[in-house]
Amino acid sequence: MKIRKIIKDDLKICSEILERAYSRDPYNEAFNKNTALEYINNKYKNFRENSFVVINEEYEVVAFIFLNISSWSDGFQAVLEEIVVDPSFQGSGIGRDLMLYAHNYLDSLGVRSSMLWVKNDERLLKFYKKQGYFPADDFVVMFKNF
Repeated sequence: MKIRKIIKDDLKICSEILERAYSRDPYNEAFNKNTALEYINNKYKNFRENSFVVINEEYEVVAFIFLNISSWSDGFQAVLEEIVVDPSFQGSGIGRDLMLYAHNYLDSLGVRSSMLWVKNDERLLKFYKKQGYFPADDFVVMFKNF
């Protein structure tokens, strides 16, 4: 496996991976090709400088991560905007390796903290806790539907 910066040519396959991954439990989202590609294009437009893909031995993209880095009161902080592993490769350590790569990259930039939003799902929470993340007792994610 190889990790490299994301490029525009990766966006279509990333949108397809997003569709496959998010159509399953625990998300059960109904992305279609146009909305998934639009979503990925928007993430690329805003965060491409700090985002990466994982390439397998057949030179295919099998995972990606979008990182948003900004200034905060104690220095730089990062938001993991999206981390997605193709379902056929989940459980093989790719997500762990991509997270480690991202953490090393963020550390090299002097980032002091990172955060992410994650579905309240036991499997996902276990994965992110293994990566050193913890629930913040003093924050709540809130939504409003229109």
